[in-house]
Amino acid sequence: MTATPFVFQISGYSNTGKTTLMTELIHRFEHAGIRVGVLKHDGAHDFELDQPGKDTHRFSAAGASFVAIQSAAKSALIQRGSLSPDELIKRLADAGAEMILVEGYKRECYPKLVLMREQSHTALLTELSNVVGAASWFAFRQEGLPVFGIDDVDSMYELIHNRFLAHR
Repeated sequence: MTATPFVFQISGYSNTGKTTLMTELIHRFEHAGIRVGVLKHDGAHDFELDQPGKDTHRFSAAGASFVAIQSAAKSALIQRGSLSPDELIKRLADAGAEMILVEGYKRECYPKLVLMREQSHTALLTELSNVVGAASWFAFRQEGLPVFGIDDVDSMYELIHNRFLAHR
């Protein structure tokens, strides 16, 4: 049985710096010896991992429900159909992730850090569940909630790392 992984969300509207922050956090946590899995929500597109003309794309186009590919450096499994965030988190945990960082899925209930580029984005702090912190591109304070400057990655890392340690 796989241990329950620590799941933490980085949420916010498009172009608020979610991916930039995630890449920095991934680097730091992996450097600290924590195996990080990432779940990215792509709500606006139908992403395509396969490249037209390549074998895996041809297998998928032929109707295969699952296509796996493996090399000396990495492996991938492509599955037809959409899986729930919980199922994807379970699969990442089964693969060995100790921490799962989630980009997007604003409506999920995991603890989350909300990124805000504009004043209107502050509405997310009350609209979303389980907000444990915020990062802002502008001067902002919220009673009872840690709010970081968008470039204060050290403090955001510390917030998430402390929650990870408490989860263990």
